[in-house]
Amino acid sequence: MSVHERFGGRLRRCRQCGIWVARGEMVYGHRACSEDCASNIWFKETFDAFVD
Repeated sequence: MSVHERFGGRLRRCRQCGIWVARGEMVYGHRACSEDCASNIWFKETFDAFVD
């Protein structure tokens, strides 16, 4: 059984580290695989706005 057969369309890629995670296990609006990745995404979104 392949990963695609097992999970179908239920996997999403973490926007921070790039690993594939089941959608139900993701955090931060289905964009991060863990709280650490969610924190990193939040810092990038929040403080990159000040750099530009």
